[in-house]
Parts: sequence; structure tokens; C-alpha cells
Amino acid sequence: MIRKIAVMLALTFSMGACTKDFEEININPTSPSKVPLDYLLGQAQLLISGSAGDPGYKVWRANFIYSAMIVQQMASVDDYYAGDKYTYNADNSGAYFADSYVNSVKSLADVISQASADPANVNILSIARILKVEQMHIITDLYGDVPYTEAGKAFIENIYKPKYDMQQAIYADMLKELDEAGSALDASKYVPTAADFVYKGDVTKWKKFANSLMLRLAMRMQKADPASAQTWAKKAVDKGIMTSNDDTFAFIHSDGSTASRNPNSYNLGIGRGLVKGDNLQWSKTLIDMMKARKDPRLGIIAQLANGDRVPADQKGLPNGLDKSSGPNGLVTATGDANIKNYSRPTDLMYDDNDPNVLLTFAETQFLKTEAIERGWVTGTAKDSFEAGQKAAVTQLVVYDATAVVSDPAAYVTANPYPASGSLADKMTQIHDEIFILTASTFNHYEGWANWRRTGIPVLKATNYPGNQTGGVIPRRLILPINEKAVNETNYNEAVQRIGGDTFLGRMWWDKQ
Repeated sequence: MIRKIAVMLALTFSMGACTKDFEEININPTSPSKVPLDYLLGQAQLLISGSAGDPGYKVWRANFIYSAMIVQQMASVDDYYAGDKYTYNADNSGAYFADSYVNSVKSLADVISQASADPANVNILSIARILKVEQMHIITDLYGDVPYTEAGKAFIENIYKPKYDMQQAIYADMLKELDEAGSALDASKYVPTAADFVYKGDVTKWKKFANSLMLRLAMRMQKADPASAQTWAKKAVDKGIMTSNDDTFAFIHSDGSTASRNPNSYNLGIGRGLVKGDNLQWSKTLIDMMKARKDPRLGIIAQLANGDRVPADQKGLPNGLDKSSGPNGLVTATGDANIKNYSRPTDLMYDDNDPNVLLTFAETQFLKTEAIERGWVTGTAKDSFEAGQKAAVTQLVVYDATAVVSDPAAYVTANPYPASGSLADKMTQIHDEIFILTASTFNHYEGWANWRRTGIPVLKATNYPGNQTGGVIPRRLILPINEKAVNETNYNEAVQRIGGDTFLGRMWWDKQ
């Protein structure tokens, strides 16, 4: 289906090249009004998951080169992986911003504008509004204040230099959008199915996703605006969040055209071959945590270069090292000079057909557990926590049918919820689970964002020579260099609010 959509788009845009009705079809050459909205919606989804032409471009740079490394879910001895060492690579730091605005954000703005004109398209409109929040919350959580209300409207409203909205205002509007769009979804109206690469037009699942994303955003505001956080968390749970792994939000990909490949597969496997090239390893922080917890996912997600997946043999790479750390350009900091003896993702995890997972049922259960403990929603914290644990260790079958955990209850028993412990004890247990969960689904953006809010797990910063932070773990990414030239006034105003465009500027919600 993805290939059919790509072909349809190409044919649609080429029709005007040889027609005699040139003037009629070019009344508004910047508005692709001849393209069915289903196809535009499908394209927008693919552009959120990956990039136009190169599906791994923005994911590789923001997710792997920076987020995964900064939060110590992955590690590398290659100095190209700047997040591991808190160094600055302009192209990589700004890539997610630069790619998203000209592709996914612009496409979503187009779908929203066109779908708004006809009430019959309420479901396409609502899905696009929800998708816009999914895309924009990643962007703002990476960079802080960013273009939002005027973003993607160059051809719609002739806005070529969009203002940078303050993150607090962005969050307020994203929550409003999720509430309104989720409520507006109507199964009695036309529903896109084949062009929906997430839920195949299942309106109920889209509603639950909107509410679950609302819960994530609400909990993100926990320190910055606890009153609003409580209000929105309660609303999300009351409206109905995900209820099983079948509700997990994941873009479905295929092994068809390059544009439709899973971006994680493209980066880790066939496209760039980062795993087999010894570019990326699981971090010592992650592997040690999983071993200590007797985590059954370890033998699914991690292997040595020789294919060994035995959990006891796995070894995480320390962060902050490079190839010059030992003889022959290999690692010696842990006494092991052979980089092939360090764990890397298994080939079960990056097939072209694998989904790109961005919000799981397990995460919603862990966040609900926290909300219960804070007195924001009703429920039994222990029950929600254990539901999250079981879901987290069994969900990896979405990557491979053989990734089965036969006894998820054993993991629950080995890692019990501290029901009688302090709030700090409970938060540690909850967010340790989210740390492992986001790592095991390659959702490193979220792993880093959640760590910045909670400080869990406790990480030891690296202090690589020439780093940009003085040995302090980065709190944001630096914007693209060309923003200073193409949108100078708005850029300057935005970075001035956070004390400069550096790795150490904090998100609005990122309070100590």
C-alpha cells in the first residue's frame, strides 16, 4: 500500500506536464488540490517516521547520534556520535528541526488546511491534528521554543519567517488539540484505512492514542505546572488511554521503496550498516541495569558481534570513549580491547518490515502509576505498574514472532513494585522501567526527555576532551546554523530567552 501511495503521488503531480489545460490546472500551483487527502495523510505519516528520500536522515542524527548517546542507552567509540561526548556537530544537531519543518510539518499543515474545508473529512482532519502534536512534541522537546502556530504555512498564508512560540504555550495548545481532535473523531463518517499506517482507520484506537499522548504531555509538565499537569492527566485517563499492546502507536513500514523502510532498519542494518560496522553498541548503563533486573528482553535485543545472545555474556560499552582510548584504536577502559566483545542490537530489531514504535501501552501504564501515586487519578498503582511490566516484556513480538517472553510474571516477581516504599522509591522503579522500555524500542527521544524531567536513572556524566558543556549532560539540541540567516529576528529572540543556543538551555518543563 505504501508503494501504491508513492506511485499515486508521482503520477498526480506529473499530469500537468503534458496537458492542454495548462492555465486551468495551474490556477494555484502551490496547492496540490488534485491529490486525494488520503494520500497526503499517508505521506505525512511516513515523513514523521522518517525523512523524504532518506528514511533514516533525521532519525539517525537526532535519535541515535544524539539522544541515545546523551541519555546513555547506547554508546560508541566513534567520535562522529557527538551525543556520547557532548561535542557539537552542526548538521547532526539541527537535522531533526531542519528536516521536519520542510517535510512532515509542512505536509501536516497542508492536510489540516484542506481537510478543514469539508466537514465530511472530520476524521482525516482529526488524525492530522493528532499527528501534528506527535511530531511537534518531539521537535519542541529536542529544541525548546520553536515555530509552532505559524509553522508550515509558507504556501498557505505566505508566512516565510515563522515566529518561535514559547514552549509553555506550545504545550497548552498541543493538549487542547489532542482533546478536541480526539473528541471529534467520528466512526460514522468517512475513515481513511489503507492510507493510515498506524491504526488502519480504527477510530477507537486513535482516540486512545490521543488520550495517551495527552497523559505523556501532562506528566512532562509535572514540575513546571503541577496544577495543569494534574488536570490534563485526569482528563486523559478519564477519556480512556491505551488498554493493551494492540493500541501501541507505531508506524507500520514495508520492505518496498526506500522511503517506506523502517528508519531504524535503514540506519542499523541495510542502509548504513551501523551495527555490523561496530558503530553502535548498547551502553554499560543499560546492559548493567537489565542484568541486575534479570530482564528477559536482554537476550532479544542484545548480542555480541559473533551472534551470541546469552544474557550473561552481554557487555555494555561505557560512554565517552573513542578509538584512541587504547592500542590498535580499540577500547581499554574496561579492560577489554576488542570492540566486538560489546553488545549491539540484534538483527531481530531492525528488519525493514519492523514498526517504528513511538508510544507504547506499557509507557501509559507506568505514567498512570505515577499519576496515581501523586493523587492525580484514581486506581491501584501496583496493578498499573505490573500491567506495564508485563506489556513491556511481551511487546517485542512486534519486531519478530520469535521474540517471545514465556513467563512475564517472573519479571514482575524479580522486580516488585515498592508499594510500601517512599515516593522516591516508587519513582525510581517506575522510571527505570521507562528507561529500559524506550531503549528497547529505539525511542531514544523519549528516553532522553523523560530522564530530563525525572533524573532517573542517575547517570554519571562523561567529560570527553573538548566537549561543549564542561562535562554536564546536555539538556537540549542546538538549532540549525541556517536559522540564523533565514529567520534571524525570530531565532535571536527565541535563543535569548534561554540564554543562548547551547546544549545547556533547559526546556520549560525541565526543572531541577
